[in-house]
Amino acid sequence: MAEPDIKPSRGPKPAYSREKIAELAIRIADADGLEAASIRRIAAKLGSGAASLYRYVANKQELFDLMADSVLGEDRMPRSSSDWRAALRKVARLYRAMYLRHPWMLTVSGFRMLNGTNLLRWYEFTLCAIDGHDLDIDEMIVLSNTLFAYVRGHAASEIGEREASIRSGMSRVDWMVKHAGSVASIVESGQFPYFNRIVKDAATPHREAMEEAGFREGLECLLDGFAGRLARGHQ
Repeated sequence: MAEPDIKPSRGPKPAYSREKIAELAIRIADADGLEAASIRRIAAKLGSGAASLYRYVANKQELFDLMADSVLGEDRMPRSSSDWRAALRKVARLYRAMYLRHPWMLTVSGFRMLNGTNLLRWYEFTLCAIDGHDLDIDEMIVLSNTLFAYVRGHAASEIGEREASIRSGMSRVDWMVKHAGSVASIVESGQFPYFNRIVKDAATPHREAMEEAGFREGLECLLDGFAGRLARGHQ
């Protein structure tokens, strides 16, 4: 007589998941900053005790790593392209948008986020885009890191200006108008000739979409430099 097909018993389903915890923590951090996303606060939002969440995340650093990996997985990588410049342009725009959505990501160390794979997708994409130009892997890393550093720095400036506007209640244009007298005094002093040229001749500070234009033009300057380096790799 055949033995009955006995299925193994299953334990109770987990009350939460790492994905759900990360999702809630990200919402908290987006609203109130990274440090606000504590295990205790997340547990309170879930109607649970903090101790129960330690089954899913061992400590705050692991939670932050989980959040960062989740954020870096929000965007689908562009299709691979033989046009390295177009590929890097696309990935830079996506990376900037990620920081603007989640400003707290500026305080997360990318070097330490290797417990998840989403950061690696970004690096794989950029390294693949510049491969085939007779550069060794160290040279390729320099270019990739330089691209990400540019994006991070520009995003940090944009976020800083956004937060200053919130704190002061004044937009950038309002602030410029209020301090017009101080600017005039600096110009009249003659101590800073290049600043005087900016005030008198530069269009950039008065653009409606100064941040967007600045990012785009700065990125093209950076890619011009990359082009020279990639060309030398073939020599």
